[in-house]
Amino acid sequence: MMKALLFGAALLVAGCGERSKQLPASAGGQEEVLVVMPNGHWEGEPGGLVRAALEQPMPGMPQREALFRVAQCEPRAFSSMLQAHHSVVYAAFDEDSSSVTMLRDQHARGQLLIRVGAATPVAWNALWSANAQEVIAALHEHQLARITERLKRERDAALISSLRSSLAIELDVPVGYRVMKQDSVITWLQRDRIVAGGGLDHNVIEGVLIHSHPYVSDSTWSVPYLVDLRDASTRGRIDGPDPGSYMIVQRAFEQLDLMPNGRAVTHDGRFAYVMHGLYGMQGAKMGGPFVSLSILHPSGDRIITVEGFVYAPQFDKRPYVRELEALTRTLRIVDPNAKDKVQ
Repeated sequence: MMKALLFGAALLVAGCGERSKQLPASAGGQEEVLVVMPNGHWEGEPGGLVRAALEQPMPGMPQREALFRVAQCEPRAFSSMLQAHHSVVYAAFDEDSSSVTMLRDQHARGQLLIRVGAATPVAWNALWSANAQEVIAALHEHQLARITERLKRERDAALISSLRSSLAIELDVPVGYRVMKQDSVITWLQRDRIVAGGGLDHNVIEGVLIHSHPYVSDSTWSVPYLVDLRDASTRGRIDGPDPGSYMIVQRAFEQLDLMPNGRAVTHDGRFAYVMHGLYGMQGAKMGGPFVSLSILHPSGDRIITVEGFVYAPQFDKRPYVRELEALTRTLRIVDPNAKDKVQ
């Protein structure tokens, strides 16, 4: 059986032109993926493989949190409201050939439907196992794109203009963030919100850090090097709750390795590097997850890093981390002499 017969090659844009305008808007819970699969297969090996992939732990989190919230329905129930879900994995059996196909705007605007089809459950299991990571990546990117569109609608034009003037970057920072500190090394933005949970109100802190460093060599693109740059930027600048405390990257706890994980990506047509990890406060008990994006400046002589961190001890961190990752992906380096066009 051929691996991923149609996955990368068959990107079918079903919702273009007038048809797309007639489709309903996609819906569904945040962080959710709807799996359309017969109950018998869902309770058997195919369903087990799907859950193992989509509910595997999200990297760089202080506690175990699944990559996605997973819901399931029978194919005959996939109609009406469910058919408009924004993220769908459709399992098809008794197919003439094996294929994994991405369909955009199939039943709703802003929908990604990934159809996985094979002749038998055994063939389906093999096809899914061979392509699970590509499916996960596509779903993750789709959810980031959904958040990015929302951030565009919520952005703070005045703050964005300020960042453009002072740092020659654009970042779709939503309303509610304020400048906590800005010097020659780092810019620190923060949003504090009161969120209800467990019958009580809790303070949730979301932060964005922007810092720049000279580009020395390709050895820059490694987790240890970028972690050291981050710590050099936050030491004594990103204050903790206790006097003299400041932000650091968590590298280990007792015998547990907590070094962030990183990977190379392409952003805005340029080489970039993403890290997920945990931060803490030197001299205080406070911490949580962070995500960062580092990109080589067009000048070639420095890198720019934008990262988001969250402190929300009473809540799951996944929604916050994914939103902050989407926020870092809105980074654009601009010509400082160009006219400000932020609306």
